Amino acid sequence: MGWIIFVCYLIYGVVINLFIQLEKNAPEGSAERKRAKIIVQCLIWIGIGSLGIFFLYCLGWIWYFFCGGFLLFEDQPFWDKVVCGLISLIPFGFFIGFIMICCGWDPDK
Repeated sequence: MGWIIFVCYLIYGVVINLFIQLEKNAPEGSAERKRAKIIVQCLIWIGIGSLGIFFLYCLGWIWYFFCGGFLLFEDQPFWDKVVCGLISLIPFGFFIGFIMICCGWDPDK
């Protein structure tokens, strides 16, 4: 499966580079250049979206194994599970705060 994904990313890279070159070589203001620009923007957003989905997928597995997976495989008392679950919200809060600051949130306002 990993090889299939790798080959798909290689093909994606070749296609996006071909359309970028097509956009650069087309005459200024032509319909061909506008179409190529729209296709390049769509391909870039598809790439950003697929990387975002991959990042969230990896984050979910990391969250599962480090914040909850061991609780499923070891016999822990109920209150230990509650405390570990609440403690796992602390790094989650820092992560959400980091995303908010990167998106332009100013904590001083």
